[in-house]
Amino acid sequence: MTLTYHNPVLLHECISHLNIRPNGIYVDGTLGGGGHTEAILQQNNSCKVLAFDVDEDAIKSAQERLRPFASRIIIEQANFRQLRQILDVHKISAINGLLLDLGVSSFQLDHSQKGFSYRFDAPLKMQMNDRESFSAREVVNEYDEKQLADIFFQLGEEKHSRRIARAITKARTQQPIETTTQLAQVIMNIIPERFAKKTLSRIFQAIRIQVNDELNNLRQALKDALDVIDHGGRLAVISYHSLEDRIVKDFYRNEASDKIFDPNYPELSQSKQPRLQIVTRKPIVSAENEVFKNPRARSAKLRVAVRI
Repeated sequence: MTLTYHNPVLLHECISHLNIRPNGIYVDGTLGGGGHTEAILQQNNSCKVLAFDVDEDAIKSAQERLRPFASRIIIEQANFRQLRQILDVHKISAINGLLLDLGVSSFQLDHSQKGFSYRFDAPLKMQMNDRESFSAREVVNEYDEKQLADIFFQLGEEKHSRRIARAITKARTQQPIETTTQLAQVIMNIIPERFAKKTLSRIFQAIRIQVNDELNNLRQALKDALDVIDHGGRLAVISYHSLEDRIVKDFYRNEASDKIFDPNYPELSQSKQPRLQIVTRKPIVSAENEVFKNPRARSAKLRVAVRI
């Protein structure tokens, strides 16, 4: 299979903020096409990268691209939530930086058989890892109306969540919803055409996040990152929607604070040692020329913090 990946999003900004050191060890938790990893390895001749991806096709493509750096890279088919376990396997006690480029890759969106996009007729799958059995089909056909409405509202931020959930549960009593086209048609039957594109994007996003447990994976990776990033090391995260960005923003803010604060009991706040210093007070976004070349970059937000 020939894979085509867009250029890595916010490449220059990521590399400059990771502050790549000679002999440093860096983790790319979202290898994708290998562009970010390649740029890290090009910074000097002694740094090393441990790279993860759940997508076997992405790994095969990246291995070819990164062949010149084979002696300085380890690639694992794993989710970045397994950060600590993989580091333990390789007897790595500390790293100098972690990069996460979240969301679904352009290749996965454009690969019709993955089922991530309503633009292609494909089986309702949406697994980033083809080894996983739980798929979008189970969500769409087996979740009850309330579960679907909650997912669409919470993970897709869709205001018509209940209406769409009701339409899906009604449609599947006639026949199972097996394909992206079937699902899209059910939604388009009840949503005005002028809103259809954005609504479909939000519903497909919500189902994908649910199938892959994306937000919990992110929370776990951020938590574990603080235990493995060495003092002075960098944590850089690129998010693509408000749910991801909020998690990263709140995590940075909480870990940079010298207080443990409970909004329900403000008088009981306690002092603590901050573990992060925020480098980017506001997220870094893509320049117009990058968005022109790669439309996916339009929604990208990079937040960086340093371990202290």
